[in-house]
Amino acid sequence: MSSLDHRQVSKSSPALFIYDYALTFSKEIDLFWRQGRQTWAFAFFIANRYIGVLGRIPEFFWIFFPNSSGLDNSVCSDLYLSAQIFVVVLQVIGSAIMIGRVYAFYNRDRRVLSLLAVVGMICIGVSSWALSYRPPPSPSKKIATVEVTRAGCPNPVTSVEASHLAAAWGGQLLVDALVFILTLRQLIHSHSLGKGTFVALSLRDGAIYFAVMMAANVANITTYLVVTDPFERSMLSTPTNVLCVVMISRLMINLRNLERKLTAELPE
Repeated sequence: MSSLDHRQVSKSSPALFIYDYALTFSKEIDLFWRQGRQTWAFAFFIANRYIGVLGRIPEFFWIFFPNSSGLDNSVCSDLYLSAQIFVVVLQVIGSAIMIGRVYAFYNRDRRVLSLLAVVGMICIGVSSWALSYRPPPSPSKKIATVEVTRAGCPNPVTSVEASHLAAAWGGQLLVDALVFILTLRQLIHSHSLGKGTFVALSLRDGAIYFAVMMAANVANITTYLVVTDPFERSMLSTPTNVLCVVMISRLMINLRNLERKLTAELPE
């Protein structure tokens, strides 16, 4: 993949987020702000939605910052750290929302909640270990070309760093996979396929959304482990995080809209 293609992938992330935000803003107002706000669902939705908005700010400057200093730029380092903090916070919020949905799908079965909580804690531990790695300075980090320094902050990732970052995202993938499997199991076990009830449709939609997020994470991890160009290894990291934020917001909007429609159709 060329440097130009790599830049286009990076630019697609804020574009996707802004486009989806504009499309769903009216539904957000109607389904969340005009409804009861004293709920965990409202709090988690707003946190996922608007921390996601704030997270696009360092990402925007990361991509378009006029950088003439190559890799030795303190502003780029600060932007990178800020972007990574937002990624971690948003992944934690997204995981909490997914765990809450599965817990509801299983009628608040505490065994399911305990399983998800244990796996979540293990994943947090693995991710913390992986992200705490600080590699020694490498000569490859000093590379700066006209293409790299023209605009934006370059982020070369060594093979060792890539392994640690893949492990961190692997923890998230474990949560995604467990959530998807439990949702699919409940969908099949409850004989809900083809039915029009709220439980059936929410299980179906949840399984689809969780499958998309899991597939994106698999692609991201594969890129870290397979791509050899250090400047392109992390190219799917931010798009994966943005996609997860978008899918979580879409899922919550869809479920609330579905609940309203089915309630309206009930005979009085």
